[in-house]
Amino acid sequence: MTSSPAAPPDGICPSCSAPISVNPRFSAWCPACDWNVDPLKESAAPQGGRWQRKWRARRRAADRAAIERLFTEVSAVPDATGGRDGAGIIAMVIAGAVHLSTVALAAGSVWLLINGAFAGRILGVMGLAIAFLLRPRLGWFRQDMWSLSRTEAPHLYGLADRVAAELGVAPPDLIRVTPDFNASFGKVGLRRRSVLTIGLAVWEVLTPQERVALLGHEFGHSRNGDSRRGVLLQAALEALGHWYAMTHPRRILAGGSGPLSTIAAMIAAALLLVPNILTALTLFALHRLTLRNGQRAEYLADDLAAQVASSAAARSMLEALVLAESVKTVLQRQTARHQMGGFQRANGQEADYDLWRELRDHIATVPETERLRRLRISALRMSSVDTTHPPTHLRIQMMAVRKPRQAAITLREPETDAITAELSGARSQAAQAVLTLSY
Repeated sequence: MTSSPAAPPDGICPSCSAPISVNPRFSAWCPACDWNVDPLKESAAPQGGRWQRKWRARRRAADRAAIERLFTEVSAVPDATGGRDGAGIIAMVIAGAVHLSTVALAAGSVWLLINGAFAGRILGVMGLAIAFLLRPRLGWFRQDMWSLSRTEAPHLYGLADRVAAELGVAPPDLIRVTPDFNASFGKVGLRRRSVLTIGLAVWEVLTPQERVALLGHEFGHSRNGDSRRGVLLQAALEALGHWYAMTHPRRILAGGSGPLSTIAAMIAAALLLVPNILTALTLFALHRLTLRNGQRAEYLADDLAAQVASSAAARSMLEALVLAESVKTVLQRQTARHQMGGFQRANGQEADYDLWRELRDHIATVPETERLRRLRISALRMSSVDTTHPPTHLRIQMMAVRKPRQAAITLREPETDAITAELSGARSQAAQAVLTLSY
């Protein structure tokens, strides 16, 4: 691996001679010609053989073309709504087959228990145990250390209720506040009760109106037609994940301790190799079949965020997401200082340290050139929040091509201060978890 280019001392781009801004905290680059825009890419050595590199390049080109086609389709229909396409129907059929296989395994095991001989009954017990492990999991609705009740955070719940009402969806049954740079919304349990999870690492770097947009996006998943969040498909993916883990050869081989058990483990691993490969292929197929619908649903959730908080707030909220690496760097640096005893009072006791204020101050001073560089990297890498989301730069572009919207809900300063006060305990708890590496 080679080192990334050093910042030119004269502030002139070595590629196109344009003047560039140099900040010692960030990589020097040229907005005019993209020199050094992605130092990691330029310094990384090629991986794999020539044919592997060609295959990866073709795969990236095909994925880029598909992603850009979807962007063009969605941007051409201003008021599009989510729905199930042909690929989604096929995915649901596969998910149904996965659940039927579990039912068939359970039914066959019961039949062996009733009608089988001694060996058959043993197989029946084993089959029922496997069917139990592979049962659909709907999640548990329960409070944990990160949960806040309505009595603990009435203003936060009030804001969430207003956003949900504006979008015509049910209010959250529970709000969790974690240290993550993320937010999520889902339904769990047989009663499908809703849980909103807010990551403080992202919440703290957003403005009040951007926080409204974040909530709007998350609640938007209740009405954006995302097939991945349906009970049938979600449970099938969970079951397949357990199938894959149970049949993985590495897991089987790890159980061999003596010569005979090692041989038995090798035979079992060989027998389970085909089921493991088939499970992996099924998981991959479901991912590809639902990817288009899922990314369309993310665009629609962004639209709903703009409807609630304004287009400007939704756009700036998305722009903040490209600073994830900066957030990670700050948290890692402060954690390292904490571990080395960097925060001490004169009497030797550890001082209270406002991790989140440090994070806010750092992100607030990120220059526009660095924010632009991160957006350029998103475009070059087609990078996103995760593999299920469209590239972040395209989500931002979608905001630009949509008709501008005014805020339906405005978060005023008194309410912002009240929510901040309600989160004080959660902020301290989350900071402690980050600094002590206990999360």
